[in-house]
Amino acid sequence: MNPERLVWGIMEQGVENAGEACRLFDALEPVDPHEMFGTWKGHELPTGHPLDGWLEETGWYGKAFHSTEHVDPLLFKAPFGKPFPLHPFPPGLIANLLSGARGAARLRKMEWRGKMSAVMIYDQLPIQDHFRKVNKDVLLGMMDWKGMKQPYFFLLARVYD
Repeated sequence: MNPERLVWGIMEQGVENAGEACRLFDALEPVDPHEMFGTWKGHELPTGHPLDGWLEETGWYGKAFHSTEHVDPLLFKAPFGKPFPLHPFPPGLIANLLSGARGAARLRKMEWRGKMSAVMIYDQLPIQDHFRKVNKDVLLGMMDWKGMKQPYFFLLARVYD
């Protein structure tokens, strides 16, 4: 099985359920948090999840990983200029501004589905985005939101300035 070819096939055609996306995620190699620094363009991976299509309809651009302590988990398209970060939890944004903290999430390594790999942990929400490497410039993300019945999948492609 060529996981990279499968990812692009799923992007074109989608899948019937999250099981196929889970098998693909499990077949991919781990990624280290330090390999993720930079800006990434996001693409939803259609799996039949209730959230499918929602992020792209809102103008979601992707994510920016500045350091292990400073992650902008939600970048949105701007009419002019670079994408801008939007904090997913307004009281958290106020707390970050008052404390001098930046970003709305952190990066760590965590064992998930049998492999130690990078995970983005939201500061104010019970959400973790787990990542696996398709190649050095493409990641497959699996959102684990406490209470969500099935995972939500997305791809990130590295942006070179």
